Amino acid sequence: MQRDPILFAWASSPRRHAAALGLAVGLGSPLALFVLVCLRDLIAVLTRSSPDALPFLRIALPLPGHHLNEAPVLFAGWSLPPSELPLMALSALSVAAGALAALGGVVALLCFSVQARATARLRTRAREAILASPPGAREDLRALPALVGRALARMGMVSAVGIVLPGLTITAVLLALVMAELAAPRLVPVVALLLVATGLARALLLGRAAARGRLRRDDTAATEAGLRDLIRRMPAVRAHGAAAFERRRLGLRARAARSALVRAEARLAYARAPALALVVILPALLIATALWQGEAATEADNVLPGALAAAAGAFGLAALLVSACLRLLSERRAVAPLFRDIAAIFEALEPRQAGAARDFSPFPPAGVLAAKGVGAYDPASGERLTGVDLTLPMPAHIALVGPRGSGVRALAALLAGQIEPTAGALTYGGTPLRTFDPAERARRIALAGAEAILIEGTLRQNLLYGARSGDREASGIAERIAILKLTGLDAFVYERGLEASVDPEDDPATADAVVAARRAVREALAAQGMERLVEPFDPARYNHQADLGENLLFGEAVGPAFSPARLAAHPYLRAVLEAEDLTRTLVEVGLQVARSTVEIFSDLPDGHPLFETFSLFPADERGYFEDLVARQPEARAFRRGPAGQRDRERLIGLALRYNETRHRFGLIDAALEERLVAARHSFAALLPPRYREKVEFYDPARLTAAASLEENLLFGRITQGEAGAEARVRALVRRVLAEQGLEPTVYRLGLATRIAAGTAGTAPGQRALLGEGAIGPRERVAIEFVRCLVRRPDILVVGSTLDERKPDEVTARVSRLRAVRAGAGLIVCLPDEATLRRQAPFDAVIRVERNTVTGIDGVRLPEPAH
Repeated sequence: MQRDPILFAWASSPRRHAAALGLAVGLGSPLALFVLVCLRDLIAVLTRSSPDALPFLRIALPLPGHHLNEAPVLFAGWSLPPSELPLMALSALSVAAGALAALGGVVALLCFSVQARATARLRTRAREAILASPPGAREDLRALPALVGRALARMGMVSAVGIVLPGLTITAVLLALVMAELAAPRLVPVVALLLVATGLARALLLGRAAARGRLRRDDTAATEAGLRDLIRRMPAVRAHGAAAFERRRLGLRARAARSALVRAEARLAYARAPALALVVILPALLIATALWQGEAATEADNVLPGALAAAAGAFGLAALLVSACLRLLSERRAVAPLFRDIAAIFEALEPRQAGAARDFSPFPPAGVLAAKGVGAYDPASGERLTGVDLTLPMPAHIALVGPRGSGVRALAALLAGQIEPTAGALTYGGTPLRTFDPAERARRIALAGAEAILIEGTLRQNLLYGARSGDREASGIAERIAILKLTGLDAFVYERGLEASVDPEDDPATADAVVAARRAVREALAAQGMERLVEPFDPARYNHQADLGENLLFGEAVGPAFSPARLAAHPYLRAVLEAEDLTRTLVEVGLQVARSTVEIFSDLPDGHPLFETFSLFPADERGYFEDLVARQPEARAFRRGPAGQRDRERLIGLALRYNETRHRFGLIDAALEERLVAARHSFAALLPPRYREKVEFYDPARLTAAASLEENLLFGRITQGEAGAEARVRALVRRVLAEQGLEPTVYRLGLATRIAAGTAGTAPGQRALLGEGAIGPRERVAIEFVRCLVRRPDILVVGSTLDERKPDEVTARVSRLRAVRAGAGLIVCLPDEATLRRQAPFDAVIRVERNTVTGIDGVRLPEPAH
C-alpha cells in the first residue's frame, strides 16, 4: 500500500484523476487566458476616448528593450469599433463564465468520485485485511480501526484534489507570468517575487495557526480533565478543607497553559504581520513597476490599464491557488503519518495473506485428516501444542479427552482449521488445510468451541450467521426447533417468545389464535382446579398481583409517556389524582413505604441481595429517602417550592410501585381499592385524544399488542402467595399452546427477538429488544453450536469440554449429537475418562496432556470413501 495519501488516491482511480487534471489544466487554462484577455480589451476600450478601431483578443508578446508596436504578434485578433467592442467583450465574458462553471462542475464531480473511490479503497483494504487475518494477528489489527477512522476523517481534501490542485497552481503561476509578460516584460520578475513572498507568508501563517490549534485542543482537554478530577476530589476537599490547595493547583496549571497559548498567539500575530504588509505592498509594488518610466522611455512603453488589470487578476488567481495548495500540503502532512502506520500494518499481514492469494484447492468430500509434527498456538484459549502426529480417516466419531489447559481446545481448533500450524503439516485428503478456501473450509469443517460473537439483528439472524442461502431455506421451523432442543437453547428461545409481543395488524391470524388460546388457558386452569393461581384482569376489580400504578393505568404504556419511571410526574395522572382526592393519600402511602423500607433494611448494605430484590427504590437513592423520612415525620407541611414538589413526586412514585401482596406493609385496604378502581375509570374516560395512543387498555375480547404473549395468554397475573405457582402455571400454558398448535409460533416469536446493545424493552408491533448482557455464557455457546449445525458440515468439531455441565446432561447431549451426526464426521472434546466411559464407544479416542497427544486408542476406523 502507498504510504503517501496523494499517491494512494491516485492509485485508487488514475483515469479519473488524469481526466480531472486534463480538463482543469487543458481547458481551464485557455478559458482563463481568454477571460483575462477579454477583460483587458474591455477595460482598454472603456478607458479610451479615441474613435479609432481597437483590436479585440490581439495577443502580442513584448520583448525586453523593444517597444510594444515592435512585439511579435501571436494572434492578430479582430479590429472592432469602440461602440461594438464592449458588447462583444461582455458577451464573450458571459460565454466564458458559463463554460468555466460547467467545466468546474465536471471537474468537481470527477474529484468527488475520486475521493469516494479512495475512501472506498481504504475501507476495502482494511476490511479484507481483517477478514483474511489469522487468529494470531490480533495485536497487529488492534490499532487498525482507529487509524482508518482518523484517516478517513482527514483525507477528504487530500484525496479529492491532491493531484488536481498542484497542477492548477503550477498552471496559474505560469499564466500569471504570461499575463505579466503580455503587459510589460519588467512585470515578470516582480510578479514572480510577489508570488514567492505570498507563498512564504501563507506557509508561515498556516504553520503557526496549526500550532495554536493544537495548543487550544490540548488546553480544552486538560481543562475538562481537571474539572472532572476536581469533582471526584470534592469529598476529600470538603473533609480536609483543601479548597485553597485545589485553587492554587488548578490556577498554576491554567497559568502555564495560558502562557503557552499567549506565546502561540504572539507567534501567530508575528506571522500575520507579513501577510498584512503584503496586502499594502503588493498592489503598490505592482502599480509602481507598471507605471515606472526610464530615461529613454516613450509613450509606447506605458502599461495600459487593461493589461495591468489582466496581469493583476492573473496574479490574484495564482496567489489564491498557491494558498490553497499550501493548505493541501498541510493536510497531507497531517494525514501522512496515519497512512504510514496503516501501510505498516498491511505490510505486516501481507506474508500471512500471501498464501490466501493463491488459487484454492477443491475440498474433498471425505479423506484422511492428518497431522505430522504439528505445533500450534491458540490465542483464544491460550493453549499450545507440540509434536502432534495424527491420522484420522473421515467420516468418523472421535473423542478428544483432556482437562482444561491441557491443549485439547487448541487441538480442536487446529483440526477445524481455525488456527494454523506454527510447525509441521496439517492435511485433509492429502492436501494442506491452509490451501482450501477459508469460507469453504469453515462450512465443511465447523468448530463449535467458544461463546458466540453476537451481531445486531434478530436472534434468528444470529443463529443463521454464516449460513448460505440454501442452508437458510432448507432449515424450516421444525428443523430449527429440533436443533434448538439438541443444543439446549430451546428453553431460552421459548422464554423469549413468551416475552415477545404480537401486532394484530401485522399478524391478525396469530392475534386471533392467542385470544382463543387465552380462553383455553382459562378453561384448563378451571379444569385443573388452578384458577386461584392466576388473578385475571377485571375492569371492575383491583388486581392484588399488580402494583398500584398498574391498577391505575389498567393497560400497557405505549412509549415513554406513561412508563413506570415517568408515571408519577405525568401532569394528566396528577390531575386525575387531584380530582379523585388521591394525591395526599398516595403521598402518605409513599411515606409509609419509605419509612418501612428504611427501617427493615437499615442493617443491610446497599449491595445486599435482599435489598436489591425487595426494596422499592435503588441503592443510590437510599440516602435521599433516609433523609426524607428523618425530616418529614408525616405527609403534611412539605417544603414549599420545587423541593417540596420533588419530595411529593418521589413519594407518589414509591406508592405507584407498591404491591400489597408482595410487600405486605398493610397500606391498601378495601376502601382504598375502590377509590383506585374509580380513579382507573376516570383515567380512561377522561383521557385526552393526544394521549389515546400512549396507552393500550386491557380488553378481554382482544389482544393487547403492547403486552407480552404470556400476559395476553394469562390476561392476568400469577398469584404470588403460593409456592410453585409460577412453574405450574407456565407448564399448563405450554401444554395448552402445544395442544393449540401454537408452540412453533412461540419459537418463531422468540427467534424474531432483536438483539441490541441496550436494555430490553417493548413497543407496539415490535419484538422485545434483548440486550447482549441478558444472554449468558451458556446461551452464547449454544448459539455458536446452532450456527455450526445449520451449515450441515462434513466434520463437526465440538471444542467445548462440557466440564461445567452435569454428567448425565453431558451423556445425553453427546448421545443425541452422535445420533444426529450418524454417518458424518464428529470430533468431541470430553473433560475426563469418567465422562468417556459413560459414552458409547467412539471410533477413536485421542488423549491430550501437557500440550501434546499422549495416546490414541479405539476400534478400527473405517476407510475413507473414494
